[in-house]
Amino acid sequence: MRYLLLTALIFSACARRPSREVPVVDLPRGPVSTTALLTHATVLASDSLYGRAAGSIHERKAADYIRREFTRYGLVPAVPEYFQSFQFTATVMMGPTNSMRWLQNGNQQRYLKPDVDFRPLGFSSSTTAEGELVFAGYGISTTDPGYDDYADLDVNGKVVMILRYSPDGTSPHGAFGGHTPLRKKVLVAREKGAVAVIFVTGPADDEQDILIALRMDHTPSGAGLPVVSITRQAADQLLLAEHLTIAELQREINTTRLPISHAVLGVHVSVTTDLQPQEATSQNVLALLPGAGTLKGQWLILGAHYDHLGMGGPGSGSMVADTIAIHNGADDNASGTATLLEIARDLVANPVTNANRRSIMFQAFGGEEHGTLGSSYVTSHPPVAMDSIVAMLNMDMVGGLSEGKLVISGTGTSPLWKELLPALNSDSLHLIFDDDGFGGSDHQSYYLQDKPVLFFFTGEHERYHRPSDDVEFLNLEGMVQVGQLVARVTRELVLRPLPPIFARVETGRPGPRRGISVGIGVIPNFTYEGEGMAISGARGGGPAEKAGLQAGDVIVRLDDTEIKSIYDYMYALQDARPGVPVKVVVTREEEELEMEVIPELRESEE
Repeated sequence: MRYLLLTALIFSACARRPSREVPVVDLPRGPVSTTALLTHATVLASDSLYGRAAGSIHERKAADYIRREFTRYGLVPAVPEYFQSFQFTATVMMGPTNSMRWLQNGNQQRYLKPDVDFRPLGFSSSTTAEGELVFAGYGISTTDPGYDDYADLDVNGKVVMILRYSPDGTSPHGAFGGHTPLRKKVLVAREKGAVAVIFVTGPADDEQDILIALRMDHTPSGAGLPVVSITRQAADQLLLAEHLTIAELQREINTTRLPISHAVLGVHVSVTTDLQPQEATSQNVLALLPGAGTLKGQWLILGAHYDHLGMGGPGSGSMVADTIAIHNGADDNASGTATLLEIARDLVANPVTNANRRSIMFQAFGGEEHGTLGSSYVTSHPPVAMDSIVAMLNMDMVGGLSEGKLVISGTGTSPLWKELLPALNSDSLHLIFDDDGFGGSDHQSYYLQDKPVLFFFTGEHERYHRPSDDVEFLNLEGMVQVGQLVARVTRELVLRPLPPIFARVETGRPGPRRGISVGIGVIPNFTYEGEGMAISGARGGGPAEKAGLQAGDVIVRLDDTEIKSIYDYMYALQDARPGVPVKVVVTREEEELEMEVIPELRESEE
């Protein structure tokens, strides 16, 4: 695993000595305690857990601590030994058969050395392709601004060599910003018929002649063709017969702002890429507080994820991706996990004793930072029947309460919520309601199962996904207030004779992301590992739902663009226009269906 390979670097780079002792705090009898919250958060966000990266031994140590606390409270395991384990693709490594060779005018084959002269990219397919070589500039084809590296260039059946970035350099904010992502360039080349793509970094963008790092981007589906990076020295060898260099070609394009794409005559290239995904194991920690009487068979779920970003680095989700350092994740989400533990302790120490009361399951999720993997797994492999679950309450980043403002999402998923929450807000928090049940945390997995959800969140801050997210910045008194509100909601739901009524939210469209100004209202399934983009569901009242798309569908084509991954989908959607129908082809239970969907402008663009 990537995280285990970093062990030597971790121990040499850390200036702070990790604590070896895990404290045991006497169980208080009272309600949610700042002392206990601080203890839990300090353990979970300590340097000794190295950021709790999903699938690492450090995430497992965090899970062991959570299990120990559940056991101390007297909670019953929901699954054997409290752990519900699941596997996922954590990283990717080069296999033994990567090769790259070329012939010049049919002469003797010449070879490049893997991991020295060339390296596959993490989203390359593992396959072989060969063809005549074509230089396609920056690989950009757009009318806004008017620039087309593929104008009058035939790349069908060819191997395409492309410069990274754009004539604007490495800036993602220029006129070409939306066209510089590597996957977008590969999609354009593939749709124009290329059989392989070679990337090279020009000297104007990086003085060092280095290969692109091999990293997992959490989307296992490949690009549909071999994709590699090569050094400038290797690229210059391919261009030698033309007496050209990458430096000269880049300088000419950047100066004139005009494409100089062309076939590299006489050069035939063969590329084989061999990538081997590395599986890792994460785990949910699941514990029960059984109910009693006629309501015992009904379940309320309280959840929080406990994993974080490990040591950061490219592909980790860190906001400083070029930094290798412990990302302790005190707020994200040691705060939510600590609060979950304290609520569990409080509910055992101060039990609801009514003869009829619902059961409660506490779920600490692993793998959330890889795409809500833990909650997706538990909802597809539930320890109790899904139809016996009445609601789910999720806590993610609850340690940054400021001016008493608490965001609660999912308030439209049951008509009960807006009646109940103000009535139980005895700490006079400033509650900010967000109706949508979708969102980037684990409650979404339950909303997709038609369950009422609430998501408690105190907001992002400047330490989000950075090494500076440490315990010293947590608002412990604010965590107490959030925890007490969640505990009051829990006690109310445990006793109410009738469960909350589920309501599908028909509003709530997210703002634009990655240059996309329109949407069709689908929710990607990040656990899907095949080709295409699988969806977990469609937003209520959105274009996809109106057209008939449903959970489990796999989008394989958007208009004329073949969709092999979520990235292909996102970049294809960039060309869509609000109100203009697009053809969406999906596979559903081995059947291929074609639907017409009318994209809509995203809310923040209106």
